[in-house]
Amino acid sequence: MNSTLSEYFRILTERWRWVAVVCLVVVGLAATYLLLQPKSYQSQSTVFISTPRDDSDTYYRGDLYAKERLPSYAALIQSQDLAKRVIADLQLDSTPEAMIASTTATPIPGTVLILLATSAGSPSSAQAINQAYLDEFMAEIASLEAIPGALTPRAELLVVEPPTSSDLPGGFPPSLVLGAATAAGLIAGATLAVVLALADSRIRRPEDAIEATGLPLLAAFPAQTSKTTGIEPGRELRDSLQAALPVDRKHIVLVTAPDVSSGSTSVAQQLADSLRDSGESVALIDFDVRTKSTGTPDDSVVSVVDVVEDLVAPDDALSNKVDGITVVLQGRTSENAARVVDSPRAGLLIERAAQLHGWVILDSAPTSKFSDAQRLMRFVDAVVIVSRSGRTKFETLRETARQLAPVGPQVTGIVLNGCSTADIDRIGRSHTPLRSTSVDR
Repeated sequence: MNSTLSEYFRILTERWRWVAVVCLVVVGLAATYLLLQPKSYQSQSTVFISTPRDDSDTYYRGDLYAKERLPSYAALIQSQDLAKRVIADLQLDSTPEAMIASTTATPIPGTVLILLATSAGSPSSAQAINQAYLDEFMAEIASLEAIPGALTPRAELLVVEPPTSSDLPGGFPPSLVLGAATAAGLIAGATLAVVLALADSRIRRPEDAIEATGLPLLAAFPAQTSKTTGIEPGRELRDSLQAALPVDRKHIVLVTAPDVSSGSTSVAQQLADSLRDSGESVALIDFDVRTKSTGTPDDSVVSVVDVVEDLVAPDDALSNKVDGITVVLQGRTSENAARVVDSPRAGLLIERAAQLHGWVILDSAPTSKFSDAQRLMRFVDAVVIVSRSGRTKFETLRETARQLAPVGPQVTGIVLNGCSTADIDRIGRSHTPLRSTSVDR
């Protein structure tokens, strides 16, 4: 129960903007309704049904007669003729239907009293209409209950409370309406947030990535990664790989991602920087020849494509140093990009880099579109899958792990890029696979 509540709280915290927007929309609609709704003032009066009460017998019969007549008298208020006479008396610009709609006669239970209520655009108009209705109502009842030749009718109406006048408009108070709208907006926003979370198939938290792949979390990088903010996650990734790989083996690491813009290149660079800072000799080779480089290619720098096309020797490519790291760029776009990773010279470049460096990091094309990562796995000792929070889909990440698993036992773990600060603080330095509490997909 507590975990369920905490999960709902997490969803509302992450999607609070939806809750706020829906709440503001509902409150805005309520406020607009209050502004556009014409003000209506109400006037009330009370009449008593009087019958002959000369002795106990006539008192009893009269009381019974009044109670029997009570519903019929109240129904007379809906009379078109009565409404027309009220309009004529006050010379109003209205219709009988509108007058009837703004007038009610309500019997008070257990009594012979009728509560007459009228509404209008001003307090004085409501009071005048109520008084006119009283006059015509009493005259109508007197006419109906008159006995030919008798001095008194069978029943008549007596005014107990004259028409009232109120300076406050009728209906619910605006504060109550806005309060109810705020509560309804919050409930509707929270419901929408939960529905969106159930329908969202993207990776949002480290637990989601772990659940999708069944692999341990090696590191969590913040949403805005820079050389400064990526230092600590880069160290965590470095420590995880150093713990996973035996000292007496080669340290060739493949960094790949399910789709474009997951940040695998940035993660590979942060890992290389961290290894360099710890005193390791590092080579970073960009095998993502499918994607165009974001920078301007430098023809003077030997690239992966140059080596594969047998234009230069691998040692020439490994001579390029950037901040103490050997960097081999992808190079120009090759017409035979699909054959680059299959080339024997690609393997020769990797092997030569491994002979000259303690660590070799390979960056490959996205696995959802290309099989380059699977083809490069025959050279590597560890594979790191990078996913991006809020972008990588759950099933896409799961499929990536399934595709790479049969190739070899080298898949070491996952990195979640674009994490929130709260998730990074919560995970801390623990790399033990967590049991995911995300919504079932």
